Amino acid sequence: MDDAGKSSEPADDSSLNEMMQHLGEAKKLDKSRLKSNRTQWSGLQRKVRKQRNVAILSKNYSDRLAELVDRTKITHRSGSRLVSAAAAFDAHGQLPIYYRTGDMVTHTGIITDLILDPDPESQKAEKFRSQISEDDDYADYNEELDTTTYIVEHGRRLDEPFQMTELRKVSDEESIDEGFWRSPAYVFTREGDFPSLRE
Repeated sequence: MDDAGKSSEPADDSSLNEMMQHLGEAKKLDKSRLKSNRTQWSGLQRKVRKQRNVAILSKNYSDRLAELVDRTKITHRSGSRLVSAAAAFDAHGQLPIYYRTGDMVTHTGIITDLILDPDPESQKAEKFRSQISEDDDYADYNEELDTTTYIVEHGRRLDEPFQMTELRKVSDEESIDEGFWRSPAYVFTREGDFPSLRE
């Protein structure tokens, strides 16, 4: 092959100096991009990404929790945009979940897939849709795939349910308040609660 169009002569000093000037600007640009990626997470989101022993504490109806135990996989939804849950899932590829009934934690599972603002026409949406049980009436009152949609596996009822106040919040490492009503909360896992957790 003929490389006659390419010069084998080294670049002159002026070309080299010009390239070096642009290199400094390029490095600054790369640093600013990295900084903006690091600052896209809030304080809580950074904590749940950094700590491996975090879980979400949520509540659900008793019939949904019965299905959680009976099925291998099940789709659950939330009308809230659970950005911290998405941040933890993005970092770890899974997210333990505690379910409470009133003040008692009664069930656990592992979130194995999670999507924010799902496009109902997408191929990925079909994966979540396929794990909705026939008895699930969530779509009678909400969007079929809501703002946060996630698949839970390894659902089980705890042999010994416990007070949610035994869980500590990731935000300040204090115990969950008695009578806490909001959902969800981000907590540290207790040892032994998630035997199926992938390390």
